[in-house]
Amino acid sequence: MKFIVFGLGNYGAALSSKLVVLGHEVIGIDRKLELVEKLNHQITHAIAMDATSPDAIKGLPLKDVDAVINTIGEDEGVNIMATALLLQSGVKRIICRVTSPLQQTVLEAMNIKEFVYPEGDSAERMAYKLDLKGVTDSFKISDKFKLIEVELPKRYAEKKIMDIDFLGKYHIQPVTIVREMQSRNVLGTVRTTRVVQGVLTPDTVLQRGDKLLLFGDVVNLERFMEE
Repeated sequence: MKFIVFGLGNYGAALSSKLVVLGHEVIGIDRKLELVEKLNHQITHAIAMDATSPDAIKGLPLKDVDAVINTIGEDEGVNIMATALLLQSGVKRIICRVTSPLQQTVLEAMNIKEFVYPEGDSAERMAYKLDLKGVTDSFKISDKFKLIEVELPKRYAEKKIMDIDFLGKYHIQPVTIVREMQSRNVLGTVRTTRVVQGVLTPDTVLQRGDKLLLFGDVVNLERFMEE
């Protein structure tokens, strides 16, 4: 897959490098030339530019990437401005770093739905999350095993756990389901709250929009997602 990462500080640099190690193409962007030069030979491309420049943003291959990750953290205003320009350019998936509740509220008002919190989430964990399409979160248990959160494939909506041969066909174990409930914040903006459904039973019915928490061998998890 192809990604653009804005901000090549500690978090952005670590995320970009890990994605390249995982086999993806990464364009890293920062206004500081020294950070760009430092990563120039570690990622696919590194570009020194102003993320708040409309002309500079238009010159990027935004239509060709799977996601843009905005990890700019030292200036919330620059982060928000860059995000606004990306939205105007029609980027299909934007993930934003947030450093304060107010910043997240503003970004939610702009209809941004995916966030990263560097203080609590490692760059490696984020890279594994982006490594497979459909994965919304990922925890590396060992080199062989992962615990991943995935979007429920449409083919399994309204089916019971017992109707899907997770263990027999895929050799993976479903752990639980996360459902998203909507509420409004103080500004009237709709906010999504994640509700964990607890221990699954054979009679648990999967619903469209559910997220499955799955445990298993990396190869088998990839086979399930690719199918």
